[in-house]
Amino acid sequence: MNTITIIKNAKSEFVYKIITSIFIRGLLLIIPIFWTNAINHLTEGTYNKAYFLVIIALILSLLHYFWEYLNQKTWYMFYNKIYSGYITLIGEGNKYSIKKLSLGEYNNISNEDIDIICTFLGNLVTRIIQILEFVVIYFYFLSIDIYIFLITIIVSIVLVAIFLMTGSGVQKLNQERKDSLDKKIIVVNDVYNTIKENKSNYDVLKKRFYARSNEYLRNNSNFNVIAQLIIYVVLSIIEISRYFLILYAIYLVYIGKMEIGTILLIYTYYSQILSNFEVMGTINVNYRSFLVSVSRLNRININEIKE
Repeated sequence: MNTITIIKNAKSEFVYKIITSIFIRGLLLIIPIFWTNAINHLTEGTYNKAYFLVIIALILSLLHYFWEYLNQKTWYMFYNKIYSGYITLIGEGNKYSIKKLSLGEYNNISNEDIDIICTFLGNLVTRIIQILEFVVIYFYFLSIDIYIFLITIIVSIVLVAIFLMTGSGVQKLNQERKDSLDKKIIVVNDVYNTIKENKSNYDVLKKRFYARSNEYLRNNSNFNVIAQLIIYVVLSIIEISRYFLILYAIYLVYIGKMEIGTILLIYTYYSQILSNFEVMGTINVNYRSFLVSVSRLNRININEIKE
């Protein structure tokens, strides 16, 4: 049994996850269009059409929450199925390889690393669909103004390059964090056994425990702070470009080349871009964590698992 086999065994749950993800992400793209048209009708004085479009937007918003619930439910169905598959892999691990691991390492692999792998795979479907939203948004920007399209494309390319260039560094920091956690848990087990058996080397172990705890805190902080810093830098660049384009859109309205409602749609779609780049940053971090966890899981000699 390998990762592909595990996902195949959860085929129905995987399909349900795709369907619910498409609906919730699709509605987030469609609802702002109704709001935009409602504002345009409002500025034109056709109030009945504006009322009608607002009601449609409300109905679609309620449907969105319904599909969000279904998506959450299917997430856990898929997660539970593949988690059970990985537990089976752990149970079939090579006993000789397991004996070479400390209890702390084996506990972390069996619990935290499997959770990281399953969470990443469970979120991956929706994340991929979110990234595909870029295509829809880019084509819309192209349809309204070439400069809005080009600026958005250029900014997006720069931000993707930032994620790619910083990815290996984030992965290295995460590996250091995981290794220091293993060492900390090893000392915790030693401290517990020493106290339980009334051994005399408690003071020495206590110093090691404090040292390992401080090392873990330092590595954990470095990993999370740097990972979030990269995301915040990317989001700041998107915010700057969004407000720059809003100012440009106001100018287009002033010269009669754009409707007021379109500004709202640009702002909303840029909020989608902002959210999706935050997701990409999270994917970048989670993927690096996923690679580290897969590598650690392979230490139980499950060679079928691929990165």
